[in-house]
Amino acid sequence: METSALRRKLSNGEIDPQKKAMLQKEYEYFASISPKSLFDRFKRGGGEKKTLSGGQVALLVVGALIGIPLLIGLTMVYFPLFVLLALIVISIWRRWGQSPEYRAYDFRQRIAEPTLRLFDEKLEMAFHSDCRELGETGESYEDALVSAYLVKPIHRRSDNSILSCCSYDWADSSDKDSFEFMGCRIFHEWEDDEGDKHVDIYFDGCIYKFHTSFTTSGVINIMSTETKKNIFGIETERNRFKRIKDKKTSVIDTENHEFAENFDTIADYDEEAYRYLTPAMIENLLELRKDCFFCICIKGNVMTVAVDNGGFRNAGQSAFDDVKKGIAPENAADELDRRIVDYRDALKSVYELKDILDPGGRN
Repeated sequence: METSALRRKLSNGEIDPQKKAMLQKEYEYFASISPKSLFDRFKRGGGEKKTLSGGQVALLVVGALIGIPLLIGLTMVYFPLFVLLALIVISIWRRWGQSPEYRAYDFRQRIAEPTLRLFDEKLEMAFHSDCRELGETGESYEDALVSAYLVKPIHRRSDNSILSCCSYDWADSSDKDSFEFMGCRIFHEWEDDEGDKHVDIYFDGCIYKFHTSFTTSGVINIMSTETKKNIFGIETERNRFKRIKDKKTSVIDTENHEFAENFDTIADYDEEAYRYLTPAMIENLLELRKDCFFCICIKGNVMTVAVDNGGFRNAGQSAFDDVKKGIAPENAADELDRRIVDYRDALKSVYELKDILDPGGRN
C-alpha cells in the first residue's frame, strides 16, 4: 500500500520551515502578553544588586530563626485556612497579571490548531458526532455509544468532559487515512443523603473513528470482557456492558478459547463477523488486549473504537491539548518544538491503532 503524504511527513518529521517560523513569532507574541510567574516577577524586578551589611545579615538570621518555626506552627494549626488563603492569593495574583490582550487571545485558533496543521492542512481540532455510524438510532451520541457496546450503561444523567479532539479529512469516506479522535470522560456527580459527594465514571478514555478497507452490511460489536473472582476464588468472565443474552443475536463462536475468554462478539450477520475475525486479526486483538481495555463497533466502512483508562499509547486523552496556559512559557521556541513533537507522536499512535485493527492495514 502506497504511503500517503501525511504518513510520510509524520514518519520523517517533515514540516514547512516558513510556516513554523511564522508560528514561532506568534508564540513569542503570546508569551509577551501572558502573565509572568511570581518567581519571574521577583527575578525581573530587582534592579541593582545590593550588598547587605553585617548587622542586616544578623537581623535576617534572627528573624529566620524566630519567624520560620512560628510560620510552621501557625500553618499546622490553621492549615485549611492557610490553603484557602493561598488559593485566593494565587487566583487574585493570576487575574491581576492578565492583560486584556491575554484574556481575549484565542490560543486554539492562533497556535494549537496551526501547529497541528503544520503536518497537513486537512487536520483540525474537531470531532463529528454521528449516531448513524454506530447503528440505526436517533438518540444522543453518548446513548449511541452505549447501544454500540462501547461505553458501559449510563444509569443516571451524565456529563461529558472533552479533553481534546482531532479530525483528518473525515468528510471523504474514500480516504483510508481519514480519522477522528476524542479524549473524553463521561461521568455523573451526585451527593448522598449525608452530604458526601460521589462520582460515577462510565467512561474515561478515548474514542477513535476510522474509514477502513473492511465494509459490512450490518453491525459488528466486539467487546473486551473482564475476569472477576467470586467469594470462593473462582474466576469468571463478565461483560461489563449490556447482558449479551438479552440480544436476539448470539455470541459469535470463533472456536478460539483465549479469544472467548477476552472478548464477546455479536453481529447482525454472522458471516461478516467471521470474515473480520481471521486468525491474524484474532492474534492482533489479543495482543492489543494485553495493553488496554477496548471495544469495537463496525458499521459500513466506519470502525469506532473506544479505549478506556486513558487511551492508546501517545494518543491519550489530552494528546491534542489546546488549553491556554496561565503562565508565560520560559522559551517560546522550545515550547513550540515540544508541542510539535507531542502532536506528531499522537498522530503516529492513532495510525498505529488503525493499522492494528484494519484488515487492510500496514502490519
